[in-house]
Amino acid sequence: MSVSLTTFCTPFETLILLTIFANCAALAVYTPYPNGDSNNTNSILERIEYIFLVIFTAECVMRIIAYGFAFHPGAYLRNVWNILDFSIVVIGIVSTALSSLIEEGFDVKALRAFRVLRPLRLVSGVPSLQVVLNSILRAMVPLLHIALLVIFVIIIYAIIGLELFKGKLHSTCYHNQTGEMIGEPSPCANPSSSGFHCPDQYECKEEWEGPNFGITNFDNFGLAMLTVFQCITMEGWTDVMYYMNDALGSYWPWIYFLTLIILGSFFVLNLVLGVLSGEFSKEREKAKARGDFQKLREKQQLEEDLRGYLDWITQAEYLEPEEDEPGDETKLHEHVEEDDAQAEDGAEVVDSRHLSCWAKKRKGFEKWNRRMKRSFRVAVKSQSFYWLIIVLVFLNTGVLATEHYDQPPWLDQFQEIGNLFFIVLFTIEMLVKMYALGFQSYFVSLFNRFDCFVVISSIMEVLLTKTGVMPPLGVSVLRCVRLLRVFKVTRYWRSLSNLVASLLNSIQSIASLLLLLFLFIVIFALLGMQVFGGKFNFDDSDDKPRSNFDSFVQSLLTVFQILTGEDWNVVMYHGIEAYGGVGGVGALACSYFIILFICGNYILLNVFLAIAVDNLADAESLTAIEKEEEEEKARSRSRSGSPRKDGDRIEEGGDQDRSPYGSQKLAELNHVGPDRAGSQTSVDMGDDDMGDEEYDNYDEDATATRGAAVDVDELPPTMRPRRLSQLSIKNKIKPMPQYSSFFVFSPTNRFRIFCHWFCNHSFFGNVILVCILVSSAMLAAEDPLDPHTARNKILNHFDYFFTAVFTVEICFKVIAYGFILHPGSFCRSAFNLLDILVVAVSLISFIFSSGAISVVKILRVARVLRPLRAINRAKGLKHVVQCVIVAIKTIWNIMLVTCLLEFMFAVIGVQLFKGKFFFCNDRSKLTELECRGQYIEFAEGDVSRPNTVEREWTKNDFHFDDVGKAMLTLFTVSTFEGWPNLLYTSIDSHTEDEGPIYNYRPMVAIYYFIYIIIIAFFMVNIFVGFVIVTFQSEGEQEYKNIDLDKNQRNCIEFALKARPVRRYIPKHRLQYRVWWFVTSQPFEYFIFVLILCNTITLAMGFYKQPDAYTEALDVLNLIFSSAFAVECVLKLIAFRFKNYFSDPWNVFDFIIVLGSFIDISLGKLNSDGPANKMISINFFRLFRVMRLVKLLSRGEGIRTLLWTFIKSFQALPYVALLIVMLFFIYAVVGMQVFGKIAIDEETSIHRNNNFQTFPQAVLVLFRSATGEAWQDIMLACVSGKCDAASDEKPEDTCGTVFAIPYFVSFYILCSFLVINLFVAVIMDNFDYLTRDWSILGPHHLDEFVRLWSEYDPDAKGRIKHVDVVTLLRKISPPLGFGKLCPHRVACKRLVSMNMPLNADGTVMFNATLFAVVRTSLRIKTDGNIDEMNAELRTIIKKVWKRTSPKLLDQVVPPPGGEGGKGVQARDLHLGPGCGAGLRTLHEAGPELKRAISGNLDQMLAEDTPMHRTNNGHHLPVNGGAVGRSSSGDGEAIPLQTLQPATSHWRPGADMPGVGGGGGGVGSGGVALSRSVPSSPHQQHVRIDRPLSEVVGSADNLVGRVGVFETRVV
Repeated sequence: MSVSLTTFCTPFETLILLTIFANCAALAVYTPYPNGDSNNTNSILERIEYIFLVIFTAECVMRIIAYGFAFHPGAYLRNVWNILDFSIVVIGIVSTALSSLIEEGFDVKALRAFRVLRPLRLVSGVPSLQVVLNSILRAMVPLLHIALLVIFVIIIYAIIGLELFKGKLHSTCYHNQTGEMIGEPSPCANPSSSGFHCPDQYECKEEWEGPNFGITNFDNFGLAMLTVFQCITMEGWTDVMYYMNDALGSYWPWIYFLTLIILGSFFVLNLVLGVLSGEFSKEREKAKARGDFQKLREKQQLEEDLRGYLDWITQAEYLEPEEDEPGDETKLHEHVEEDDAQAEDGAEVVDSRHLSCWAKKRKGFEKWNRRMKRSFRVAVKSQSFYWLIIVLVFLNTGVLATEHYDQPPWLDQFQEIGNLFFIVLFTIEMLVKMYALGFQSYFVSLFNRFDCFVVISSIMEVLLTKTGVMPPLGVSVLRCVRLLRVFKVTRYWRSLSNLVASLLNSIQSIASLLLLLFLFIVIFALLGMQVFGGKFNFDDSDDKPRSNFDSFVQSLLTVFQILTGEDWNVVMYHGIEAYGGVGGVGALACSYFIILFICGNYILLNVFLAIAVDNLADAESLTAIEKEEEEEKARSRSRSGSPRKDGDRIEEGGDQDRSPYGSQKLAELNHVGPDRAGSQTSVDMGDDDMGDEEYDNYDEDATATRGAAVDVDELPPTMRPRRLSQLSIKNKIKPMPQYSSFFVFSPTNRFRIFCHWFCNHSFFGNVILVCILVSSAMLAAEDPLDPHTARNKILNHFDYFFTAVFTVEICFKVIAYGFILHPGSFCRSAFNLLDILVVAVSLISFIFSSGAISVVKILRVARVLRPLRAINRAKGLKHVVQCVIVAIKTIWNIMLVTCLLEFMFAVIGVQLFKGKFFFCNDRSKLTELECRGQYIEFAEGDVSRPNTVEREWTKNDFHFDDVGKAMLTLFTVSTFEGWPNLLYTSIDSHTEDEGPIYNYRPMVAIYYFIYIIIIAFFMVNIFVGFVIVTFQSEGEQEYKNIDLDKNQRNCIEFALKARPVRRYIPKHRLQYRVWWFVTSQPFEYFIFVLILCNTITLAMGFYKQPDAYTEALDVLNLIFSSAFAVECVLKLIAFRFKNYFSDPWNVFDFIIVLGSFIDISLGKLNSDGPANKMISINFFRLFRVMRLVKLLSRGEGIRTLLWTFIKSFQALPYVALLIVMLFFIYAVVGMQVFGKIAIDEETSIHRNNNFQTFPQAVLVLFRSATGEAWQDIMLACVSGKCDAASDEKPEDTCGTVFAIPYFVSFYILCSFLVINLFVAVIMDNFDYLTRDWSILGPHHLDEFVRLWSEYDPDAKGRIKHVDVVTLLRKISPPLGFGKLCPHRVACKRLVSMNMPLNADGTVMFNATLFAVVRTSLRIKTDGNIDEMNAELRTIIKKVWKRTSPKLLDQVVPPPGGEGGKGVQARDLHLGPGCGAGLRTLHEAGPELKRAISGNLDQMLAEDTPMHRTNNGHHLPVNGGAVGRSSSGDGEAIPLQTLQPATSHWRPGADMPGVGGGGGGVGSGGVALSRSVPSSPHQQHVRIDRPLSEVVGSADNLVGRVGVFETRVV
């Protein structure tokens, strides 16, 4: 009993937590030394470890005694965290016991490393941590699917790599005489083949271990997978590609790497993001259900009410209790206030005449004071005061930004005075506000509290510096707090203030995430110290790698670096090498880094984004709610129509000023100004006021009136890139304006009419589009090095021609539409202005065609804008461009916040690091004066090889000497590129104008940590989130008046567009047997196993494998190829030619088999004689690997993933086009501007990476888009020398500062906007991964199409309605009824679906699918069925315009219209009151069937379908019992067992003995026919009798069935 009390009491928990902390501290203090050395501290720590072990063991034992061990509920080991505790304790005891028992030869370190997991026990103590962890763990299930897909991609690429690149990275250049390896070895190729050829005196030999200690290569399957994984993480992938270019030539390896990056990185890994944010939104839905969002809203309302109340009170105070103020507008108020005052003051007011002189003076002063307060209050709340303060804030910011390295003394003084001046001003502002509003009201506002904090900290800073208590540096950081004032702008910026509100709201989840991140980093840092501490000592002559695990702080830095993903592969190479390289145990070391990278980078950091996306969605909904409130108020105001008085307006405006989140109730603000600015940037894209002016005459081709029935195409542009099928864009002709053109051509002028007709001719438009494309292509074909080459001269002539064509086009258009003066004229459209600009640029560059003027060069570069003219021609592209513009408008406020934060950090950086990033290449010299002359350097640490080197005093490429450079430096840090080097430079930085001292101030790392967490993890993710949220809300904007959600729309679209699939069943007996065999399950499994075995044998190859082994693998390959060939032949026999090739998978199989045999025969030819080496065998090798892809068609989950994958590709055509255009324009500009830069192996512009040809330029840009050391390319382009082959002098500089805006803008556009559109499309399409699977989604509907084909093998699109029951019972919910659904219930549900029935008793494919979807998702199913149908028809016509009327009538019959073959729709419909016909048929189904077949014992459904029974060909003609399959066998083709045959019964074939009964079914009556396929050719046994007579009404069905059976029998 006492024990259980012990474990429950909190002091016990506290003690354990403290022990855990102490244990972490002890682990952190431990210092690992090389080669197992130790020191005194470490041995003391080892002894302390025993104490911890005893405490934890005791705790564990007490808990076990208290709760029991494992066998009953609530026992100790039934809790996951307890299992973790228990295992850690057991491992501790075991490792201690082993180390004391076995003195030598046993390394317990591996077991000891488990101690580092102890901090994880903190999780059970912090609830919000558990929420974050739980959602991450919940996301693991859908993440497994994605992990499978990723592994699949990696395996396929690894095997392809193994086949293509095996052993290619072991050749490098060796000196002819000395046999020494070249200085910086890289792979080389033989002189006979393409690739990198060795310089003179060197030859290419295959003796090198390979790059990166021989780790980066494709020599065996394991290393190939590691290399592919490294490439997928987009770190170091270009190096691998360049190695391959050097070894094999640059013609084709890029295909392998680019597809790997696009598929692996952009698509598959972004799925992780989609899943995580999906899981988080689920958590958020739960939070919403708990009412958190509502609470936030209520809290805001409460605060607004509180402010209103305070305002009311303060106003009451200010209103003077005197009645003799004539003409006051607020008389009524005053009377009320006076009454209140009299009630309070009582007799005091009455006796005011008898007061003393002193009291009168006091009274007068109070009165004056109140007046002053009132006037101050009005002033403080006025717009002009607000803007004055904002201007002061920006001036203050400007003064801070003027600080830079080496500034003159007068600037120092100016900054000092300016600083004091602003402090005084802001203090006055604070005091005035306090006086005007009163303390209580002042501190209600969050912004005012913030102001107060800033002012007090500024005053503190000045006092501390002046008195010399604190050095200026420490406090100057405080000075930057002033910059935070800039955020006051958000007060009137509604969407921004809502963003701030939702971020503050999410601080709890972010704090817990940061705590989890910190725990994670600490655990991995401690583990890294245990495993790699003191191990990174490779070369005595070389510096030790800075990213190591030798102390706790250093370990933290390294783990954080790996988390950000920057150069994590380099640290991994060192880790592998530390344990003896890939040959030994070192190969296992990579698992630490891979786990750290995956868990940290992909999971934890994506959770940041998930939280950001969620809170943005909250902010959006807040803004939307306020919008509605504002509109509601505006409406009520316009209804009442009461004019506002000026005074009221100011007061009302004033009320809004003090919101804790800025401007929550800004909705009511009446004055223009910041409010307008806010509303323009807010996310309302569906408003009418966003008309033609704002969108540069959007829909200029459509001057159709915008009436009530707005066409979806004419809605404002949305950001959703829609599928081509959805985007029905009509080409409307813009009419000629009824004004004269150039005052010469009247609207009736025949030449002008001709021009108008000619411009609008489709042929003309297409010719111009072709001209634009061809001339753009010619820009890419130019030779950038020398403009006077023959090729460039020819291209120049073409340029003249195209410019002439474009000039004529513009002249025609200007004549047709007029120039600019009247509405509808040519220059009133922004896109037309772009056209004019492009053509004018070409003309001007021809006029000044002497190449001397640099302006002309710029103009020639501007020709690259030509492809932009295509935007005006291609409507879909125009649509996407307008969307991107909308997105940029929306994202603009988040960009502003990010820039402000970046600016603040830049100012702090300037304070901390200006002038400190200098260094001498002789590290022993610390100042510029010492760094002169020469010093001796020993090559590779060899004392016998001294070199003299000139000393140089240089500055780091990226530095903080002024705010501009600091912002550029910080921008590169936020892209995670090259920041570790910068971090270590900062840590070593010392004082101004002095060189670095190793590890001088490690605390500086905190600056980078905070910056990376706030900007890179958080703000950039919010930015990405904003793109995604904007994208999604824009996509929905289009459908905002249509009451269908996204899932319902997707399902309806599927149901409208799906078509039945043909299934071929052969008639010939032998062919039928073969068909039966190849479609059977065992055969499928056999092929599946074959593919797996084939994969394993493909993965078994390795570099330098023995010849016998190679032969064995070749034989196996031959066997597998033959097996697959046999499968091919059998399928050809079974399906015949036409049917076989109609299935894409079969075509794929056939090509692979063909390719495999070509590969085998080529192998034989090449081995016979060297003459045939011409034919590249590599390409055909791929066919072996492609068999793997067949595996994809097997797994259900993977199939769904693939389906969605293809779907998201379909949604991307215009986004992809936009990306292509972006790359094209930037590549051509890059060629023109940087094409002449010399190729220099020392810089980033080298033989594999340059702008000298168009393909190379595109590759450079693609590399930059993946963020692969883009900042180095930028620096190389700033200062590069000229190429000798160019027309410039080699000593000139061809680099230009233009490189900085060029690369920065490209990176921002590409990484933030465009690639995020990919992410957004993926998240949009893959939301099903995280959605509740019990809700029907489009991914379920494929199953219906597949199973339908069993009942309708010829794909006629109709089956007998009785088969629908069996079909839907085969399909599991949510789409079907499932096997467990009783037959009667299934029939009832089918009847309630209200499915249209044809006259011949069949139902249509689309109608059935649509009915299933409609019922399952409850789309317009409540209320009057005719009204609902009419509404649904309207929606379908509006959204899916291309739906044919016939199909529409099929799926949603028109109310009261005629459907089918002249049969009344009402008769065919099975609504609630629609007679008993079909219903009775369903419920009588089994009994009728038994009666007809003459076999009453026959069960409703047997397991094996007809064509699966071997005796299928020997059935008795009179119809031996054959059942219908209800097994889920995908191949089954069931029998149409119970078939209504015609729309009327044949008279005269009465069934003896069955009594009459009840009204006929009318024209909907049906005949029963029973078809029994006695062989593949079916024979029919038919009995005919009116159904109404057979069964009667539904009510007495049960009674009738018995009679029916007996009579038939």
